[in-house]
Amino acid sequence: MKAVQENAQSLATMHGGLILARHPKPVVEAGVCYGRMDLACDASEVADAVARLMPYASVALVYASPARRCRDLALRLDPAARIDERLQELDFGAWEGVRWDAIAQSDFDAWANGLPETAPPGGETLAAMAARLSAWLADVSGIASEAGRRPTPPVETGTCAAPAILAITHAGPIRVLRALIEGLPLLTHFSQPVPYGAAIEMAKSKL
Repeated sequence: MKAVQENAQSLATMHGGLILARHPKPVVEAGVCYGRMDLACDASEVADAVARLMPYASVALVYASPARRCRDLALRLDPAARIDERLQELDFGAWEGVRWDAIAQSDFDAWANGLPETAPPGGETLAAMAARLSAWLADVSGIASEAGRRPTPPVETGTCAAPAILAITHAGPIRVLRALIEGLPLLTHFSQPVPYGAAIEMAKSKL
C-alpha cells in the first residue's frame, strides 16, 4: 500500500488540476448497499449536475466510471468522454442490493475492522481499489501533461483555473483518490460526505 501512495504522490503536475465529481443521486431505495449495481438517475438530477459541471467539462478531458449513473452524466457533458473501468465504485460482492441493516453485524464488523485489507464476501478490498485508482492517476497525469503543452482557452471556474481532467465517479473512489493524492491513510476521508453532482477541486500543488 505504501508503494501505491508513493506512486500517486509522485505524479507529474496536471495542467489546470484535477476535478472529481460524484454522479447524481441514483434511483434506489434508501439504506440499500450498492456499488456495482447499474442504477439510473432522475432526469432532473442529471440536468442539475450538467449545469454545475459544464463550466469545467467545456475545457477538460472528461473521464467516467462505466456505471450508468456516471456514464449518462459524462456523455451529456462530453459525447467523447472516456469511460474507464478503474473509476468504478467498490465491488461489494454478496452485499450488492442488500439493505445495510440486513447484513449480519458480525460480518459487517469483520469487514470494517480489517479495512483497507478486508473485503465483503465475494467483493473487493479498498487496497485493491486504491491500486487501480493509482494506475488511473498515473495514466491521466501523462495525458494531462501533454494537454498542457497545447493552448487552452481561458475559463472562469471559481477559485481554480480550468481543469485538465474531470472525473465523474463515485463516493468511494473520490475519497480514496483524495487520500492517495494527499499522501494520507486510505480511510482518512470516509467520515466526510461527498455531495452528488458537485465538483471537488484538487489543489495543483498536491498533484
